[in-house]
Amino acid sequence: MSTANSDPRSSSNATPADPTPLRPALVEALVLSLVVLAFGLAAAWQGQSSNWDLRNYHWYNAWAWLQDRHDLDLAAAQAQTWFNPLLPAGIYLLLSSLKPWLGTFLLGVVQGLNLLPLHRIARQLLPQRGMLVLLAAVAGATGATQRGELGTSFGDNLVSLPLLCALALLVAPAASRLCCVAAGVLLGLTVGLKLTAAPVAAGITCAALWLFAQRGQLTRQGFTLVASAAAAFLIISGPWMWQLWRDYGNPLFPMFGALFGGEYAAPSELRDTRWLPRDWLQWLFYPLFWTQHSQYVSELKFLDLRVLLWFLAMLLLPLWWRRAQAQSTQALSLTFIVMAALLIYLFWLIVFGYYRYLVVLEMLAPLLLTVALLAIPRRHGVITACCVLVVISLATRGPRWGRLASYAESYVSVQLPPSAQQRDALVLFADHEPLAFLAPSFPAGTRFARIRGNVMGPPMPEWALDRAARARIQAHRGPLLLLAVHLDDPQLSEALQRHALILDRRHCARIDANLFHRREARPQLCALNLAAPWLEPPARRTEQTTTQPL
Repeated sequence: MSTANSDPRSSSNATPADPTPLRPALVEALVLSLVVLAFGLAAAWQGQSSNWDLRNYHWYNAWAWLQDRHDLDLAAAQAQTWFNPLLPAGIYLLLSSLKPWLGTFLLGVVQGLNLLPLHRIARQLLPQRGMLVLLAAVAGATGATQRGELGTSFGDNLVSLPLLCALALLVAPAASRLCCVAAGVLLGLTVGLKLTAAPVAAGITCAALWLFAQRGQLTRQGFTLVASAAAAFLIISGPWMWQLWRDYGNPLFPMFGALFGGEYAAPSELRDTRWLPRDWLQWLFYPLFWTQHSQYVSELKFLDLRVLLWFLAMLLLPLWWRRAQAQSTQALSLTFIVMAALLIYLFWLIVFGYYRYLVVLEMLAPLLLTVALLAIPRRHGVITACCVLVVISLATRGPRWGRLASYAESYVSVQLPPSAQQRDALVLFADHEPLAFLAPSFPAGTRFARIRGNVMGPPMPEWALDRAARARIQAHRGPLLLLAVHLDDPQLSEALQRHALILDRRHCARIDANLFHRREARPQLCALNLAAPWLEPPARRTEQTTTQPL
């Protein structure tokens, strides 16, 4: 009887104790949720974005793809016209269907979700250190790139989310084959959406293959990861690349034209090499240089010590590595993350050197720095690590990519002059200014082409895109209009002469939009006339006029 009576008592005593282990997890989940919401609030508080990329191609590419305008327009968004439009389309649908402040808030929340895989990775590498795990994750998710891009359409802190999730899946000590499939899909998906993520994905993949080899799973798990990544990439990017191959003979058009050759190979290098190291000293110690002069790696000034301190920790790796492995319960996982970070940096340095493409390393750096600080043989290592994380967070200054003073009724609001309402007009972009975002506000029958920009027109020599633009101009039967900011630019005049066009300054009108800043020069919409005597006026052109297909 005593035994029988003891069972209920023991079970009743255990009942109130069962929820106790759940309380830290619930508190942790609540804190993480609040921090993610705080990212959305911070994005909304900073204001609506109005950056160069949004105005040049993010808004236009999404709209043009959703409206199936691939064959209607030519190079409206300059070289960036041919970037995969899927990611901009998702952002466009979000921002165009909601109030601007709400769309900005939700975008910030999604970007704040980077905190979750960072926290999961930190828990793997820093076991039994609850507050320090959270602090390392928050420090990683609040770097300069994240702060500057919160609520914006750049996408670097959006594609970082699947990349970090792939890392979180692979870092688990017993990653199943299903985890490898999921990680591969996330890596391939990310590169398909944004090719600038390729060095990061390559670094993670190479480190993962090493990890699988150490576990004796290279053949099975490695093949699964690579095959899943390739399949996801082809599904996401394959149709777009096939379309570019069909039209231009280059699946990455207009980039890498020298590799694929053909008529549509650009006559000059389109790759932006401004951000690459300039001498061997910078190749070896680039973070030391850009911390002093951030414009080595960015158009705008910023300050972020995360990558610099990580880099210094890697230089001192022999001093703390063995102790770090001994302290870690997942030494192999720790080695995998360190190797992935080093490969990400190396591949990024060789290919880009542009800071915001390094956002994944920026997010991982505080965690790896914490591991290094805890491994140094000194007292109060946790306190030291916490202080360092707080200091680098307080010292961070993000780049100011451009924000509006207030939210408009819609995300893009454009005021067009009466001349823009002409039916069947062909509007020609004629300078390097980011004006393609204006296109969706024109009447439905309007077409767009470019005669000058970062991919064609003076000072570049004439090539296939210039000839394609001329063919469209000659075949057009409706009004011809010019859209540009700098009407007195000599290179604009040269571009007009190249296409036998005359600018009619008597019929120019200003276009205004909420994305223009207060003191910014506004573009002009002007009438154009054909100058070549052998070309008949558009209204009287005969049916024998031919076009050059694209």
